[in-house]
Amino acid sequence: MDRTIAISDTVNAGIHALVLAEKNGGNIAARQAAERLGVSPTYLAKILQKLSGQGLLVPRCGLGGGYALARSAEAISCLDVLTALEGELPIRECLFARSVCRTKTCALRTFCEETEVRLRRVLAATTIAAVARSF
Repeated sequence: MDRTIAISDTVNAGIHALVLAEKNGGNIAARQAAERLGVSPTYLAKILQKLSGQGLLVPRCGLGGGYALARSAEAISCLDVLTALEGELPIRECLFARSVCRTKTCALRTFCEETEVRLRRVLAATTIAAVARSF
């Protein structure tokens, strides 16, 4: 396993794309951002389109095109990005993708539940602006 927290590559790219937009005066062009993030421009364009469809970005017309943040980076949380791209975080009851315990009293179930609560809290409290300040 190469991750401590299971944040998908899509969400990771989406968060960092919005951070790049914030660092660039609120605007982002998919091709340049993809190059900076080391991802395919087509892949990032799909992410940006989805973020636009979910109201986190607005498309910019004209020379250069691209997208602009739909609201301030202080008003967009990492949880907003995750939810926009993947829907609600699933409630994990087990470290396995499918629960293997026969009872609801497994110590690891409690660990999973507590970790989910903490993860949601941190993602909700961490704004794109905060990430941009440390990027």
